[in-house]
Amino acid sequence: MNESATTFANAYDDELRAASYAALEFPGTYHLAFRDLPDLLGRPVPGARALDFGCGAGRSTRFLADLGFRAEGADLSEAMLAEARARDPRGSYRRVPDGDLSALAGNRYHRILSAFTFDNVRTGSKPGLFRQLAGLLEPEGTLLNLVSSEELYRLEWASFSTAAFPGNAAPEPGAAVFTVMKDVPDARPVEDIFCPEAEYLELYRRAGLVRVLAHRPLGRPGEPFGWVNELRVAPWRIDVLRRA
Repeated sequence: MNESATTFANAYDDELRAASYAALEFPGTYHLAFRDLPDLLGRPVPGARALDFGCGAGRSTRFLADLGFRAEGADLSEAMLAEARARDPRGSYRRVPDGDLSALAGNRYHRILSAFTFDNVRTGSKPGLFRQLAGLLEPEGTLLNLVSSEELYRLEWASFSTAAFPGNAAPEPGAAVFTVMKDVPDARPVEDIFCPEAEYLELYRRAGLVRVLAHRPLGRPGEPFGWVNELRVAPWRIDVLRRA
């Protein structure tokens, strides 16, 4: 394992960054992450439960609730959860320890959404988390894992810059990679953990999950954003997973 992965700290477990990120909705490149999720999630049956794993400040939890799911958020960052509860006092938000989802044991979810969460998870923690998430799915449930594409860290985007980080060009699995977010006032670099697509597929297999769809959203001409590379390269990948 790359040494940077063993010392990695959650980039968002910080009150200043949490407050900055909490004000973010769906601008620019982020629009592509959420634009197609309603179709991928499907129309919920009455009472369908959804877990937003790594909910952060609750943006994606509120998104799920607006689609009609009984949405619950879970995160390890108390700073982020405080922002989520302040913006959604009636919502359900729970802190879970790093790598341990036992507090959710016994629950079953029609949908689980993990939006950018695994970009920030240490390499060694990923296998156990995927196994635990698989165990929380209903038999016909799906897990949507929304992650940064490998290209995100190499190119420039409407909402991100990577030009200051030449080490992003050819990182090893588990290495630290960096971006600067353009849509928030906090311009400190965000540190992620690089995980190539082939490694994700192996993690899914080991967790008893099978990928039924890999969705790569591209920008569209006429959308009200100043696309940079989004029209030709997908900045995100949404893996739709079922229990094998």
